[in-house]
Amino acid sequence: MRSPLLRWLSLRVRIVCVLIFACASLLPPYVPRSAQAFEGDDVPLASQQFLFVEDGFLMKQSTIGAQGSRLAYGEGVIHKVHSGDSLPSIAKEYGISVQTIQWANSLADGAAIQPGQNLVVLPVDGVLHSVRRGQNLLKISELYDVSVDDIRRVNHIRGSLITVGQQLIIPGGKPLPGGGAVVAVTPGNLHFGDKVTASDVQVQVRPTGGGVKPGTGPAVGATITSTVLQMPCENCLITQYYNASHFALDIQTRGGGPVFAAEDGTVIRADIGWNGGYGNVIEIDHGNGLITLYGHNKEVYVKKGEHVTRGERVAWMGNSGLVHGPTGIHIHFEVRVNGVKKNPMLYLD
Repeated sequence: MRSPLLRWLSLRVRIVCVLIFACASLLPPYVPRSAQAFEGDDVPLASQQFLFVEDGFLMKQSTIGAQGSRLAYGEGVIHKVHSGDSLPSIAKEYGISVQTIQWANSLADGAAIQPGQNLVVLPVDGVLHSVRRGQNLLKISELYDVSVDDIRRVNHIRGSLITVGQQLIIPGGKPLPGGGAVVAVTPGNLHFGDKVTASDVQVQVRPTGGGVKPGTGPAVGATITSTVLQMPCENCLITQYYNASHFALDIQTRGGGPVFAAEDGTVIRADIGWNGGYGNVIEIDHGNGLITLYGHNKEVYVKKGEHVTRGERVAWMGNSGLVHGPTGIHIHFEVRVNGVKKNPMLYLD
């Protein structure tokens, strides 16, 4: 049996504990400032450092495009073309490939460069990627088949914080097909930091193009989207997602509808029949090892070797081949990169 003194002390301790708990529940939790996320323009920029190049000094931590301080923190330089310069000589000077310079500056093969022209030069071979809504480092790494660690290292990213519109250098990456609207830098009006005017940003929008082949029914074309690949149908829903036993998307428009090319490319297969369960099937090669497949079509409107454009109608949705159930009208949509079947949602989000 406890003494009166112990009972008195026990009661006081309980009261103090209750008071401490009540006060703690009313106060906000303590979060170290270093662990807090930054929003909008509050992202701290590194102190100004300068990298000496042939034509003067270039701010090392500045952006490599005309998009303001929310873009890449990776180190790139602007090379001013001099008389006698060529893409191979510039590439050799910086230790990167000619293709990397072409990709970063939207230069076509064989395009000429002129003295006085400014070229973006990346620190490593690869491409620039502009972050889109809903993307994170893992999704971006899967798109380009490049490790998250490599992307973090080249872009000096700590943790996982990236923002929409930020440009990332993708080491060893190759350009993705399409992508809808892209932002281009006007070479004569390069700026750094926040010194950007609206006239310095140009938006190039891919024309809808495509349409329908003569004699194949009413003209119809897809509404062009800004995703990496075009959804191959409109007003449709996904009935089966990519999973360990189904390396594709099944997409359905109620009652059937047109099937659209996901991006510009060349038809490498347009077969009628069973075709291993695919039914009437189309495959389109978009370059850089990327191929899309459209299965179970009712009708096919293109031929092997034909060039198609993004959003062009190439088939009519059906249930040919191995389809379960009498109402199984849908598209079996696959995305293959260098022969590997990828999750199409990476390209459609």
